[in-house]
Amino acid sequence: MIPGLYGVDVVGELDRLLERPYELAIPSPVLQELMRISEQGKPKERTAAKIGLILAKRGKVIKVKGAADGAILNLALEGRCGVGTTDAALRKELRHRGVPVIYLRQKSHLAIDGWI
Repeated sequence: MIPGLYGVDVVGELDRLLERPYELAIPSPVLQELMRISEQGKPKERTAAKIGLILAKRGKVIKVKGAADGAILNLALEGRCGVGTTDAALRKELRHRGVPVIYLRQKSHLAIDGWI
């Protein structure tokens, strides 16, 4: 939802940060959460979620069960991959477990904690 809320070009920022080919993976609970927000959220959140759904089409949806945060954590640990999130609690847990995290910095660009 970062592009819709803050106007940050997430794909361009990922290209800048990673400097190599990458694949976006979206856990199915995250996609479901975006769909719910796009229909029931506040107007600005609905727009941001719709943009998130469009960007999600660039990635691969991974079908998993459970809540979004738990699914993200489990997939990151199983697949040994980095995670992009703005959720402070999830970011802290991921870093505690050694998972690289891409996050929004100063509401203007993406930054990374850890090595991918």
